[in-house]
Amino acid sequence: MLTITLRDLQFRRRQFAIAIVGAGLVFALLLILTGISAGFRTEAEGTVDAAGADAWVVPQGVEGPFSAASSLPAKTAAELRARPDVEDAAPLIALPNVAEVDGESLTVNVVGVAPQRLGAPGADEGEPLARSGEAVVGDATGAKPGSTLAVAGTDFRVVGMVRDRTYLGGVPVVYVPLADAQALAYDGQPLASTILVRGSFDQPAPGLSALTADGVVEDMLKPLEGATRVIDILRILMWIVAAVIIGAVTYLSALERVGDFAVMKAVGGESRSMAAGLAVQAVLASLIAAALAAALALALRPIFPLPVTIDSGAYLALAAIAGLVGVVASFAALRRVLKVDPALAFSG
Repeated sequence: MLTITLRDLQFRRRQFAIAIVGAGLVFALLLILTGISAGFRTEAEGTVDAAGADAWVVPQGVEGPFSAASSLPAKTAAELRARPDVEDAAPLIALPNVAEVDGESLTVNVVGVAPQRLGAPGADEGEPLARSGEAVVGDATGAKPGSTLAVAGTDFRVVGMVRDRTYLGGVPVVYVPLADAQALAYDGQPLASTILVRGSFDQPAPGLSALTADGVVEDMLKPLEGATRVIDILRILMWIVAAVIIGAVTYLSALERVGDFAVMKAVGGESRSMAAGLAVQAVLASLIAAALAAALALALRPIFPLPVTIDSGAYLALAAIAGLVGVVASFAALRRVLKVDPALAFSG
């Protein structure tokens, strides 16, 4: 039966090629959507880890420094540094804004940090922050060291660049000195969005609470919850579309082979073996489409303006679910085979 199945695939190769290409495109989009959803978390984790803090202190009752507009005195950092269980503490300001780069407007996440303190970035290219009026930018801004970037009418000289530093769905980070960020966000008042703390930190002063790095990542992802739900819905719909594509071609193949199935039943062939042959066809088509999708996703990933994280687990899940889709897609054709009357073999 396996030989007959492979021969039929060879005979109907055009039909199955169409199914494989169609399902492959759908699977590729599924991989991209999965990568975008995973990329939201990857970029958030990268930005939070780059701060190097063990805890993020915020006002009590505030869920996090990124999802809520809150502030606390920047001097809290000095008070926390005086504690024996704290190695270092530094204020940080985070606010979305619009920057002008080479005459074009760009949405950015402005992050104010104390130069050469906890949270201040290094530089993959150029120099780190040192003084007011300087900026270290994410490479997604397109700005290079030596260029000028304007935020809310204030010019900053780009002295350094960091790679892969974004959050909120590919929005690049622009690091500026704390005093400059205070002028942008708080009209120059000595406030901060959060205090970064390093050390065996337990609890801050009354009226404050401390978040772990994981808690801050979850806070950073909250504005993207709606987008993530939309992606999940689209993924489910695409699995259905892929099953319909493969199922339709498999069913048409079964209809064209009704006479063949009748002859095989008349000479003692088992319905189970014929049904298994159709299932193998559908599963093979799905798995080949999955392999095609993997190649397409790798080729398409660089064109997206936000991180697309496709790990090995996503590829393995695609292969496993694609096989399941093939089995499900073959159900209609299997039902047609089981109902074939052997008498059709002698009907002329």
